[in-house]
Amino acid sequence: MIDFSLIANNPFYLATLVLSLIGWIITFAGTAAAKISGTPWFLIIFELFLILGIAAAIATDSIKYYRFAILTFLGISLVFIIVADDYTINVVNNPNAVSENPQAFQAIAAGSIFLSIVTFVWIFSFGSEEGSIVVNSINSLAINKVDGNTSHHHTPLSFPPPGPIPMVPTSLQQEPQANNTVANPEYAYKAKALYDYQANPDDQSELSFTKGEILDIVDNKGKWWQARKADGSTGIAPSNYLQLV
Repeated sequence: MIDFSLIANNPFYLATLVLSLIGWIITFAGTAAAKISGTPWFLIIFELFLILGIAAAIATDSIKYYRFAILTFLGISLVFIIVADDYTINVVNNPNAVSENPQAFQAIAAGSIFLSIVTFVWIFSFGSEEGSIVVNSINSLAINKVDGNTSHHHTPLSFPPPGPIPMVPTSLQQEPQANNTVANPEYAYKAKALYDYQANPDDQSELSFTKGEILDIVDNKGKWWQARKADGSTGIAPSNYLQLV
């Protein structure tokens, strides 16, 4: 299932995808204006499909499945971009090499530099192992940017954010309570924790969990999901730390 919020809620992915698209558009426009034919257009098409493929992998939360394929294509892309950079920069520095529209070659050089920078960053980030400083920083950045003004999960959700939830033994939960007018939520989904998460000690509504733990989920919409652990404890958990199973 495609979820563009996985891109929109992560400043790293959003910024690098936007920069890569800007670089691609500039390179495309410069190549068209310079009336170049042949191999450069293969690079243009290759880069477009690579950018769209990476965006799709992020939006479907499947980077972990296609990581090595993405790194392979990024390596190929980097070789093409460096060759294009070298050629266009030589043309720009030698005005006699082109008789008309030197600005087009300047645009190609600028666009390919954009693409090369983003490609280097992607290789470094996608090539880093889970649990590394790079991967942890990217994941924590997404959580911290949910709401930069107050508590980091007080953004509109598909369900009202629960308040502090008392821990009640399972045996007591099953006893009928005459004064209880609130229906227990239905946990319709199960999700696996992709990473360890430590709840904010100042907010009792958050739920801590460990990598690989299976949680029951009420609803899979929004940035924070209402969840229940195997021991019966409940709270809210960041959706980009979880994967439905």
